[in-house]
Amino acid sequence: MKKIHHIIVACTLALLAAACVEDTGNYTYLPADQVTPGDITGIEDAYTVISLDTLTITPAIAGEGQDENLYTWYVYPVPTFHGSPRDTIGNERALAYRVTLAAGQYELLLEVRNKQRQTCTYASSTLNVAREFSRGWFIAKETGGETDIDFIRTDNNRFYPDILQAINGERPVGNPVDNGYIYSYYGHEVENDDGTTTTVQDLPAFFVTTDADLRVYRADDMTLLKRFDDAFFESPAVQQPRALFLSEGGTTILNDAGLHCIWNGAYNVGKFGYQLPTNGVDIAPHAIRVGSSFILFDRLESSFVGLSYPGTGLTALIDYGGMFPSCTEMKVDLVYAREQELLGGAYCAYALVKDRNTGEYRVLDMSPEYVYYEMSPIYDEYPVPAGRAVTSATVHALHNTVDAIYYSNGDNRVGYYSVTNGRETPDIITLPEGERVAYIRHVYNDASTAFKCLAVLANKDNRWTLYCYNFKGSTPDVQLPAFQTFSGEGNARSLIYRDVYVKHSN
Repeated sequence: MKKIHHIIVACTLALLAAACVEDTGNYTYLPADQVTPGDITGIEDAYTVISLDTLTITPAIAGEGQDENLYTWYVYPVPTFHGSPRDTIGNERALAYRVTLAAGQYELLLEVRNKQRQTCTYASSTLNVAREFSRGWFIAKETGGETDIDFIRTDNNRFYPDILQAINGERPVGNPVDNGYIYSYYGHEVENDDGTTTTVQDLPAFFVTTDADLRVYRADDMTLLKRFDDAFFESPAVQQPRALFLSEGGTTILNDAGLHCIWNGAYNVGKFGYQLPTNGVDIAPHAIRVGSSFILFDRLESSFVGLSYPGTGLTALIDYGGMFPSCTEMKVDLVYAREQELLGGAYCAYALVKDRNTGEYRVLDMSPEYVYYEMSPIYDEYPVPAGRAVTSATVHALHNTVDAIYYSNGDNRVGYYSVTNGRETPDIITLPEGERVAYIRHVYNDASTAFKCLAVLANKDNRWTLYCYNFKGSTPDVQLPAFQTFSGEGNARSLIYRDVYVKHSN
């Protein structure tokens, strides 16, 4: 039950002086409600709110006019001790507070103070704060030279803009590059009162990289864990993240020309290790994930290389000796590469490359699991007929169950290219005039039937729009119009869809 207290602030000096004078016995006793503000009603015993929702309470105060009182709303963490820190969250009788507290339990306290007599009445309640970031869209966007995330809960379609700023009071600087999420395994050191540190293990983590910054957030409540300098055992001299690669084995960042890894093994403290020895390679910002490993592309040698956890460096991949296409010194430029995101690991991957000598394009059909044996992952290759729009596109995405690559030239249209037969289906989606496609993704997880779609992000006039399309059966074609759209401020760069089935995503 909520607690109500009346406190009388009296002049102790006057009482002490009166103690030295003869007591005449003439006293005037006033009821408590004439000395302190009246009882407070309309406050529940407990409230449970989701972070970033608005807590609204309109209490009633018995007795005198409301303008004779001052109102202050406080929150204290539970358990509450003498001297516990408190936050002031309101100064009006009616509370309308956008909750930005960390997840947990708090004591909510309303102080009503009479302006003239300086007496007070208090009412308290329990406040339970929950964070619901386990299912929904995370839209990475640029806003005013900084990066933030808009979050959309898919259970109720609630929209929460600028969650990094709202929760942490600051944003990463620079334009968005990559985001990434892992559901566990992340370690974080916490300093104790005595100066020692304790490592909290198996946290969920959300990585945000920009072209000038890196931040790591606790994924269940999006509170800040680490800034760039704190996220490395030895902070790189140049802050220029270019890509972020996540797998079951760990997380790798491509910063400037260097690769740094966090292994998902026991006792990691959530810091990227020293730069891997790469012998002067130039790694492209594309990766094919398979289990706990990656296939990367060295642009200098025009070769695919492997990276496995816990890794000490890149692994050269051996060709089959003529049985399959070579993966080394191929004399090609990598345009796009991605694995199909099937549950349990990648079963197939495709890479679009351009021949440096002839200018011709081809798609490499890859079996990523061969990286485990340090062997070439290229199984076959398919020439791309001349004039196909997929070769000049600026945005690509891979369908997760058929051999189709979606593409856009950054205008308002989306098409797809069928790898094995070389056919192109342009303009399966035409967005409103002036919108420019920034990102495409096939959201798919074969353990979840709750949400599967083709997601298209577009920008116009400093606003983004997310379009969600259902598929026509098992084909790459989509049903028009979009079954769901969302919009927000800023220029979107990428998105992540997260649900209870997703273990790692970017």
